[in-house]
Amino acid sequence: MHSVEPVPLPHDCPSDVSLWRIDFAFDASLEDAAFAALSDDEHARAGKFLRHEDALRFASVRVALREQLAWHLGIAAHAVRFKLDANRRPHLADSNTLDFNVSHAGSHGLIAMSSKRRVGVDIEHRGESFDWHSITTLTLDASEAAWIDHLDIEAQRAAFYDAWVAKEALVKTTGVGIARGLQHLTVLPRDSAEVTLRNVIPDDMREITARWIAAPEAYAACVAWSTKTFTR
Repeated sequence: MHSVEPVPLPHDCPSDVSLWRIDFAFDASLEDAAFAALSDDEHARAGKFLRHEDALRFASVRVALREQLAWHLGIAAHAVRFKLDANRRPHLADSNTLDFNVSHAGSHGLIAMSSKRRVGVDIEHRGESFDWHSITTLTLDASEAAWIDHLDIEAQRAAFYDAWVAKEALVKTTGVGIARGLQHLTVLPRDSAEVTLRNVIPDDMREITARWIAAPEAYAACVAWSTKTFTR
């Protein structure tokens, strides 16, 4: 069965933000009792994946998310209900006390949560078999692509994935920027763990902060949060 572990966050991360890593067990079955908390709709969604690994990733992250939310809400995991907002970003159907975001890739998933602000998270696997060059125009600003071209091959790969996870975490925090694509943000070159938005900063990103975080070997990850807290 999958395991769930807390992930230490940078010291300057707000104390209300928490992060959890899920390590997948691909020999599990969707019929296992561990997945009993999933709704009928979630079971159906898992069943539509063509590959068993993809179904396990979705189901494992959703069960772990339900368990974390249920603990905070004081209810059973199967009782947690979700809705989609106007940007199709999931949120709790019966409460506005928690925000969350999830991501998964390869053998790992991440869950970010906060009781005070919006959060976003992304993890990507730097797989040797994936041609990251094929999506540079969808991911990088022209200045970033030009900067990467001057690096050696391994540094290019690392820089590309740093940019990818940072931009995904940023836009997932609001949900608004997704429609415009990732290339409207500029985060390279990287000079610290803090993500610095360069060039023009879009209005919806002016109150968002992000940090690259430690990830398993061959992975890149980033967490983002709103500096503005919820209005109750």
